Parts: sequence; C-alpha cells; structure tokens
Amino acid sequence: MRKFLPAVALLVLLMSASAARASCTWTSNPTNINFGTYSVFGGTNLTGTSTFQFNCTARTTVTVSLSRGTANSYTPRGMPRTTAPTTPLLPYNVFDDAANTIIWGDGTGGSNDDTVTAGNGGTTFTGTAYGTLFAGADVQAGTYLDTITVLLAWAGGNASKTFTVSATVSTTCSVSTVAVSFGAYDPVAANAATPLDANGTVNVLCTMGTPITVLLDLGQHASGTTRRMLSGAANFLNYEIYNNSGRTVIWNTVNTVSGTSTSKNTPVSGGLTAYGRIPAGQDVTMGAYADALLVTVNY
Repeated sequence: MRKFLPAVALLVLLMSASAARASCTWTSNPTNINFGTYSVFGGTNLTGTSTFQFNCTARTTVTVSLSRGTANSYTPRGMPRTTAPTTPLLPYNVFDDAANTIIWGDGTGGSNDDTVTAGNGGTTFTGTAYGTLFAGADVQAGTYLDTITVLLAWAGGNASKTFTVSATVSTTCSVSTVAVSFGAYDPVAANAATPLDANGTVNVLCTMGTPITVLLDLGQHASGTTRRMLSGAANFLNYEIYNNSGRTVIWNTVNTVSGTSTSKNTPVSGGLTAYGRIPAGQDVTMGAYADALLVTVNY
C-alpha cells in the first residue's frame, strides 16, 4: 500500500492548486466619457468619468492598466477629429484620482497602473477613471473621438474592454476693432483738393479652420448709401470705408471681406484693414465729427 501514497499525495496537491487559481470576469463594462460641447475660448476644463466592475473567483492581485489611445502618449492623451483633417489632436487625459494628479496608464511614460486585490469573499471591485478635457486647445471645430483599452491582468490570465472618450468642438468667433481716426480735416488748405485718409482694423478671432465673411453697415448717419459723420445736432461730414488699399471698393453688406482662421490666437488674415477716406473740399462746420458702424461676422 505504501507505493501508492506518493501518487495520492500528488493528486491532492494538484487539486488544491486548481481550486486556488483565480479567474476574473467583467461584471460591468467601462462606460464612455462624453465631455459634451467644447469651446476653444472657454477657460474651464471639462470633466467626465468612466466606471467599470469586475470580480474574481478567488483572491488574487489584479493590475488594471489603461492604454495611451491615438496619441500614443500619456502626457497628454489626444483625441483625433472623426473627419479630415484629423489633427491637431484635442488634448485630454484620464486619471486614477479625482484631483487629476495620477495619470492612469500602464506604468510607463509618466503614468501609473493600478494594482488591487480582488476576489476576497466574492466582492466586486469597482473602478473609476477620471477624464479631463483641458481648456485652451487650438483645434478645428468638429467631433473628436478616442478609444481607451482597459486591461485586467492577474496570475494566469487577462481580460480587456474598451471605452470611448469624445467631445464636440464648437465654432466660435469674437470681434474687436481699432477705430479709424482721421485726425484734423482742413477743407480750406491741406484738404481743399486732397482727401484725408486713415486706416482702422477689424480683428476677428475664430476656432481654427473657420471661414468667415465680414460685413459693415452704413453707420448711424448715412444719407442713402453715403456714410456721414455727425457733429452737434445736424452738421454732417461725408466719408467712406473701403476694403482695398486703392480705395476703389466700398466695404458694406454687398462688398464684403472674407478669410479663414488659422489659429484661435491669430486674427483672420492678420487683421482686416478698413481703409477710410474723407473726400476733399467739403464745406462743413468746425467741430468734432464721429460715426459708429456695425460689424457683422458670418461664419
């Protein structure tokens, strides 16, 4: 009978090892993160979370890691636009903590993975990934999407699932102006036969890649299609705004100026010049004259 004892002991050991081997499964797939609408001129980060659950049949150590995504970088990650051009990427990141101090990755490239003990008494592990879309990006309008893989790895096995990170970048523009300041107009001498010229600027900042058209109205004191400045109650001085340096094309709601934004930080076309002119020899009353024009930006 003794010759069978080693075989029996070996069988018991194998059965014990098999019973202790853990198997982990997903009980809740990672949820997607949708940051919503994003403005490149916004000053606040957008946030979102992805949650998931898994459990294991026996107590085991599980390493939970997240992939880099399209950017192949953890510092930061980046979402591509879903239509061409797909770059530049929209910078974001996914963190292991709500304070956004620990980048959740695979332990490389400035990131940390997450090691947990699961399967203790049949408990389910719940994970939360904290996503942050950083304010101030200079990208084109459109829909942006990235895919992150969550990998569970334990002794003897692994399992993975994916979740998406998305945002919609809005088309936004702002406009500012530098006044057309003519200075002194002398219809008797200096401007008896020579018009008085001066330039102003219309600065339009827009989301990268935005085409625009800029219109000027006739001002507050126009007579028909002729622009006029007002002094006092009823003293007028004719003037005009042109969209070319030769001052041959009047800038109005028909003869417009167009351009395309190359960066949210740079005015379209480097700033649109308003070429002003007061015709020579006008018989007007002395005084300070002014007018205000409405700038309309279509995009």
